[in-house]
Amino acid sequence: MRTMVWLALLTGLRIGEILALSWSGVDFAANLIRVTRGYYRGQMGSPKTKCSRRSVHLPQALKQVLLLRRGKAANAEELVFATSKGTPYNDSNLLHRDLKPAGRKLAIPWLNWHTLRRTHATLFQVAGGSLRDAQAQLGHSKMSTTLEVYTLPLPEQQRATVEKLSVLMASDGRNGQNSGSLERKPEELRLASQRIQ
Repeated sequence: MRTMVWLALLTGLRIGEILALSWSGVDFAANLIRVTRGYYRGQMGSPKTKCSRRSVHLPQALKQVLLLRRGKAANAEELVFATSKGTPYNDSNLLHRDLKPAGRKLAIPWLNWHTLRRTHATLFQVAGGSLRDAQAQLGHSKMSTTLEVYTLPLPEQQRATVEKLSVLMASDGRNGQNSGSLERKPEELRLASQRIQ
């Protein structure tokens, strides 16, 4: 369960994509996870949309965990996360048996699979990823879905950005030195705005 949560947070995969992931979809040499199918409502099938069929980067920390999980005997078509019978887990059972109780212990009772995906989308951009990259990472057909539904504003990030802006505006337009003051001559402000255009 812990590995599934890390996979959702670090890659943004849907729970159906995680449950359908077989070892053949994990390319340890190229550090990629290839999303080629999904498991929804008890059925193995194609990913949710055409854009959902994608490859995402496998972070080194997660790679080590998956290598330990795989061991030496794994068949390429075996599921990465399988029940003792070799079948996919039920996402609702995992949610109510494991994820929701963990959320209550952490005082975040709203925790669910979708929360992990939205957290990935938001932090992906905070870490410097573009909106277009986030769209590809999440497998969305429309960029508006990524922006309007998945990406949340973070007050700390907003504060840090405004502080960077204030440093930029307080810098001397001629030599880039920070004067530490917003007391600038009108012609200096015109020069700064012309550089933006």
